[in-house]
Amino acid sequence: EKLDLELADGLKVLASWVDSGGISMGTDGGKVGEKAAIAMNRLFQMLDSSELLNDSYDKHSDGATLEEALTVEDKNGNVEWNQWKFEASMKEAIRILSSELPPDPPKKPSAGKIDVHHPLCYVREFLEVKNENCFVVNEVTSESIQNINIDDEDLKLQIQTLDEITSKAFSSSIQLYRALLLRATAQTMLENWSVLTAVTSGDVDRAAVAKLVVSTQRHTINVNKIRDVFKAYAVGKNEDMVQAWWCLLDADGDGMLDEEEMGHVVSLAMRPVHLALGELLGMALEVCPARRVGLGTMGKNAWFLGSEDVENINISTLTHDSLSQENDTAITNNLSWKNRRAELRAKKFLIKTFHGTIATHFRDQVETPHRLRCIYAWAEKSHQNNKIDSILVDASEEWGAAASIMGRKRYVELMPKISFNEFQEVQKKHFPHLDRVGEEILMSFKEDIWVAQGKGRQNNELRRDCFLFLLGVGLVDLGIGVV
Repeated sequence: EKLDLELADGLKVLASWVDSGGISMGTDGGKVGEKAAIAMNRLFQMLDSSELLNDSYDKHSDGATLEEALTVEDKNGNVEWNQWKFEASMKEAIRILSSELPPDPPKKPSAGKIDVHHPLCYVREFLEVKNENCFVVNEVTSESIQNINIDDEDLKLQIQTLDEITSKAFSSSIQLYRALLLRATAQTMLENWSVLTAVTSGDVDRAAVAKLVVSTQRHTINVNKIRDVFKAYAVGKNEDMVQAWWCLLDADGDGMLDEEEMGHVVSLAMRPVHLALGELLGMALEVCPARRVGLGTMGKNAWFLGSEDVENINISTLTHDSLSQENDTAITNNLSWKNRRAELRAKKFLIKTFHGTIATHFRDQVETPHRLRCIYAWAEKSHQNNKIDSILVDASEEWGAAASIMGRKRYVELMPKISFNEFQEVQKKHFPHLDRVGEEILMSFKEDIWVAQGKGRQNNELRRDCFLFLLGVGLVDLGIGVV
């Protein structure tokens, strides 16, 4: 039970660091971190050049070059992508990031596998230090150092080695998490073209008042705004992520959105975090067992899996540069049937609990839809003096051309738009969860684990009491029968 809580705490430290805008703590983060950084650099090179790296897209079907056929410039000279180019670019972004990231965890968890060269193998050692400007500390050394003989030079060297391994693992894990966020962002964009290019009914009616014809769906999307969204997830904090999505959905550039678009911004900003954390948890469970029995003979002194016997910690399998080695050294231990079953049950429980947390936390516990309605209602909106505009527009689109000839009109109420600063002023007070999405999810994940553990102990006590009661009744009946 303690290992499950430590896993949630370690992931929460990673998420909290990124939520607040933290990036990698050093340039040397091991092979996994280096590959993640390379993938992110390649992604931004592709976005900067506005070209696809896949040669299969060099020519369009009509013979024109891809850039001529699929990119246009607006009146301000900004490059715009149409749907085909947008979807192809997002698929290419996913391919670039996937080529350098560790493979996705299998659908069914495995038992007995361990990779000491993967940074997430040490995720349980990541703890937040409240009184220092640092998020990384080795729990074993920090809690036990006061109770051991620090004059022992060998022990000092061992403690220093463990701290350096943990620090390097944390730095590499941050880079890995950022890369997973970028891949999840590309996936989110790929699935939401219709949302990103939708024109609200309010904007259509406003255009009708101005004697303009506006389609309910835009045909292109701004490349610079797409890049800003990726940049926010690469180096920014949660506030930057929300603002980048806000600008992406603000097609007319006035900085204001309708209430419907505001809701889309919040859901789109949270979606990549949910996807990336799910992949991060799966990787952590794949490279390190959930229980010590999953380590086989290594389980006795596994310092990164809850061992507190500092003086006898076995680090013979780890060298100072272990995280810098290639990530192809995973070991699979042969486990007994009982240990294998316990390991698989623990992993399935953690994965199922996390998916439940993702599905229900912001929807049911935080009540995001209700909070967003309150934010919109309480914000001091400058647009339309925070009042509803009542207008008459041409009804020809709904009732046909004859209605236009006859001068038929329809009555429309236009709700005021809200700017990002107006949204943020109320959001900071009544919806602070949006500034710490990853941390919120993992705090709720830990609470769900606590509840499940408490129910398990309660059920065990109930079964014990029922057994004792039935045993006592049986003995009394046996005594009565004998008499």
